[in-house]
Amino acid sequence: MSSRPFPLIAGVDRCMIKILFDQAVLVEYGPMRMIIHAFEHGKPLVDLAQEGAHNAIQVLEDIARFLPVIRQKAHQIKLGGSVPDVVRRMVEATQKMGEPDLTPLAAVAGAASDVVAEFIVRRGGTKIIVDNGGDIAIRLKEGEVANVGVKTEVDAKNPSYVVPIEAASRIGGIATSGLGGRSFTKGIASAVTVFSESASLADAAATVIGNSTNVDDPAIVRMQAEKIYPDTDLAGEWITFRVGELSREKIEEALCHGLSKAELLWKNGLIDGALIALRGSIVFTDFLKPRLSAL
Repeated sequence: MSSRPFPLIAGVDRCMIKILFDQAVLVEYGPMRMIIHAFEHGKPLVDLAQEGAHNAIQVLEDIARFLPVIRQKAHQIKLGGSVPDVVRRMVEATQKMGEPDLTPLAAVAGAASDVVAEFIVRRGGTKIIVDNGGDIAIRLKEGEVANVGVKTEVDAKNPSYVVPIEAASRIGGIATSGLGGRSFTKGIASAVTVFSESASLADAAATVIGNSTNVDDPAIVRMQAEKIYPDTDLAGEWITFRVGELSREKIEEALCHGLSKAELLWKNGLIDGALIALRGSIVFTDFLKPRLSAL
């Protein structure tokens, strides 16, 4: 997702791991709220999901230790050998986007999901789903399918569409960004959902595509990021604060910008597909045409 408030976790007094009614495991620690599903041919593997939850805590602590590094612009970072996997994934995913203003925090949630999913799948299971606030890592073995809900507003309670993901598709991550969520964005999209080989890439790409849905209009209010969150990694940059009524032409222009960026990322091999939504209108790449179903 777009760069967000990401506080240090030193002194955090709340850490919770809880088994949910559907046998998923919830872990909450500092800014992280992650839900972990692990299955073996339809049978829930609760113990394995709990192992993943404990691993997630270590992943977040690794991120916190490297905050001075990951708050820098991604293109300026050169990593050494002794870097945690989650930090390396964040840096590499954002560097691949080729955007000069991106920091690795644009891929923080997706990278954490990836690392936890990889930790679990090495220990077993045929279907692993790690949902870190909507940035989702999926690991499927042959014959498994995951149905993924897609929202047209980042803060909507329920999805508007569903997309089946099969093991053969090799989709390993889905991420959503947009105005009104936990993240900062420079665009005006209500939601951008990206499908990619990893949650890290999907997260970074959703940020980039969301940022590209930008138009000039008096109804769009922008502010410097530090005016909203003083400790942001986007200090000095203008982000979208509020969007009023827009003409149909402006909505179509913004969606066109987003779709063009998504198609460029697809051509560069960074994503498999994307859906961009704004004020009840959607556009999407060819990948979703045979897969997208309304709910």
